[in-house]
Amino acid sequence: MGQKTRTEYGIIEVSSEALATIAGAAAVRCYGIVGMVSKGFRQGVSEILGRDDLSQGVDVNLEGDEVKIDLYVIMCYGVKIAEIATSIMETVCYEVEKMTGIRPAEVNINVTGVRVF
Repeated sequence: MGQKTRTEYGIIEVSSEALATIAGAAAVRCYGIVGMVSKGFRQGVSEILGRDDLSQGVDVNLEGDEVKIDLYVIMCYGVKIAEIATSIMETVCYEVEKMTGIRPAEVNINVTGVRVF
């Protein structure tokens, strides 16, 4: 199931998986992010997901015409979490809208850990 848009030529459907990949790719490029983790991951930060599976750590919820995106991230030690989270939200909104024409109603950042290098 995905987000559908009707045009004069037909219907464009963007899947939840495509939205998750776009959001994940935008998030991992942001400063202060070490990586992303799966939503159900509870054992620590040893399983940080890299760039090869960008949709992991992203949960996309489609409710009617609204798209809500939840990101589960690990941040670097010493960064201002609120500022980095705001930057991620803005970047993800911009990238998703630029690529799909769909503006997310919400982008929620869940900081699951902080990594010290």
